[in-house]
Amino acid sequence: MKGRLRGLGYVVSGTVTGVLTLVWLPLALVLGLGFGAPLLTAPLVALERRRLALLGGPSLPDPHRRPDRPGAVAWLRARHAEPVTWRELAYLVLHGTLLLLLDAAATALAFAPLLLLGAVTLPQSEGDTATLDVVVAAAVATLAVVAVLAVALAALYTVGLVAAAHGALARQLLGPGAEAAVRTLTRSRARLVDAFEVERRRIERDLHDGAQQRLLELGMTLVAVELELDEDPEAARPLVRKAAGQARSALAELRELVRGIHPRVLTDLGLAAAVADLAERSAAPVRVALDLPRRPPSTVESTAYFVVAEALANAARHARAASVSVTGHLEGDRLVVEVRDDGVGGADPAHGTGLAGLADRTDAVGGTLTLASPAGGPTVLRAELPW
Repeated sequence: MKGRLRGLGYVVSGTVTGVLTLVWLPLALVLGLGFGAPLLTAPLVALERRRLALLGGPSLPDPHRRPDRPGAVAWLRARHAEPVTWRELAYLVLHGTLLLLLDAAATALAFAPLLLLGAVTLPQSEGDTATLDVVVAAAVATLAVVAVLAVALAALYTVGLVAAAHGALARQLLGPGAEAAVRTLTRSRARLVDAFEVERRRIERDLHDGAQQRLLELGMTLVAVELELDEDPEAARPLVRKAAGQARSALAELRELVRGIHPRVLTDLGLAAAVADLAERSAAPVRVALDLPRRPPSTVESTAYFVVAEALANAARHARAASVSVTGHLEGDRLVVEVRDDGVGGADPAHGTGLAGLADRTDAVGGTLTLASPAGGPTVLRAELPW
């Protein structure tokens, strides 16, 4: 029922904005001399993108690129070069004509039951025909109720159908389109290249400061063992024990380093086991519920793992969460992974590279990453990845 009311709000407001578009669009074309029409119609287009939120989903973001130079002329030149500008004008033409008629018809049908009830009049009882008038009144009332219910039922489905069709067309014409998706993916891949370069330098630094130093110490100890074996074999025993400890330390350093790149448990046992391993090592209690019928592709599996790893790290480091839940399931042809914590909230991708890096990872495989983290919590990180 809530969705029907949203649809009614969308078609009623669509009737109002459709009339406004019908009046303003010709004026904008004339006043802007054609070339300036995008500038004069931009508020209408922005309103239509926001109005889509009435259907329950998110409003559409502005897909236009910023012009290279300031000024109205540079702005107009940039807009005229983008295909989405012409889709916007096509939508406004449809919104002021065909879609206006559909919205108006749906609105009239939605309020028709009230008008029908107001138009029904029952016959008055007079003299000897009182009994007959009561029977007629009862029949008229029954027919009126049936008619009102039939019209209300027709209105219910018609309004929903018109709202859904209008909304789908608006998202198709006012959305970013394939060219914006290509730009976003290109930017994401460029950021990933930079991130991988930073990661490569980190690995080199960790190797130099950690495992490499341990291996150098191990080599020097083994040289000392070799010298002692010729002169005093008993003195070589503690050196051998020392070398064994250095080897274990170097191995631990390498394991920790490899776990940060791609954990062995993920390769060998899959996402569920790898997430369970993360949960065991988490500072906050973690409840894991992954329902996966089979293993996803390796790139998707790796992306989902690092989403969970980053979310758990943020929950322990920044959110001060007392409990965390990790859920995952297959939804159509997409893997949906959600991490929820009861921490302080307020997570912002602009204040760190971790969440931005996760967004780039999910973009690179054709997925989406959404974050809800109001002040005071809870924080919900949701990744949808193509299977």
